Amino acid sequence: MRLLGSKLALYRLFDVADEIELDRLDLPRSRLARPRSAVRFGEPPAELDLGERGFAGRSGRLRARLYPFGVVSFQLVLALGEAEPVASVQAEADRLFEHPELSPFFQAELGRLKEEIAPALFRPWPESEEEEFGVIFFTGTEPALPASRLFDALPVAELVLGEKERFSQEVLEELRRYAFSYTEEDLAVLGFERVLLYDSEGVWDVADLVEFVHAELLELSYYDQLLAGALKALPEELARHSLLRYRYYDRLRRRLMQVHAEVTEARSRLFEALKITEDFFYARVLRAAGKLYGARELAEATAEKLEVLSDLHQKIAEEQQFARAQAVEIGIFALILFEVLRALLGAG
Repeated sequence: MRLLGSKLALYRLFDVADEIELDRLDLPRSRLARPRSAVRFGEPPAELDLGERGFAGRSGRLRARLYPFGVVSFQLVLALGEAEPVASVQAEADRLFEHPELSPFFQAELGRLKEEIAPALFRPWPESEEEEFGVIFFTGTEPALPASRLFDALPVAELVLGEKERFSQEVLEELRRYAFSYTEEDLAVLGFERVLLYDSEGVWDVADLVEFVHAELLELSYYDQLLAGALKALPEELARHSLLRYRYYDRLRRRLMQVHAEVTEARSRLFEALKITEDFFYARVLRAAGKLYGARELAEATAEKLEVLSDLHQKIAEEQQFARAQAVEIGIFALILFEVLRALLGAG
């Protein structure tokens, strides 16, 4: 079997700043190609066409997408041919997706882009966390087959998992859970590191949704680590003894309030970035991708840490009130003692 219009897309995402102020950049904004979707961007990311690039003996188009919550995504699309044997597409995917020069290539592109968009970066990070995945895309097959038959006709597990094995029925059934079609002219199969995407019209919307979930995962990971660090340091800080406990607790409480407010604002901004208005095709894909890549679990973990932080803040506030009451009592006792001593000395 041959795949028509086959392409490989290599994605690399970086968390570069607390925020990218897109209004300061005169760039077009992204949108999903098909208006049927129940998914829409709250604040659409900006797009840059970075032109032709050569990589590993092939040339393709490099694009960048800038998300307002501080993530930059690169997409390098390499065309394979008009009618390529499935085995050839799989071999090239295995070669390119694991190529040792892939990371240096994207790091170099990131360095150049950060210089270009530097005025729009709010609180840039010194080091960037990253995510990656690849897309195997085609517009048809030879002989022609409808989407409902492609899963069984193609070596889907080998293409998506990147391995040549005799996979168990359990593995195949798990992959079917992440296979989606809207018509007989499109099919998307989500894997952890690869996505198989067929669309007779050449639409990449599903890949865009997968990209967004990876961007969301990067952002959530940063704030989850921020919360984990704040919670880890608390027991030692609370165990400290200070003569000025009231002021110490006040500083600690203010710092926790700052972390809580920062994470809450970031989560709100992130969840508003892409909205689901009803349970429709793309919405199902988005939910499945969030589950597969762990974004949903990470969001829940972050919410739990926020709740713990809020509870601890309340307990510290109560301890602060207790410390204040003790200070007042000590002050009153000192005044009484002073008056008693003055009276005794005066009488003497």
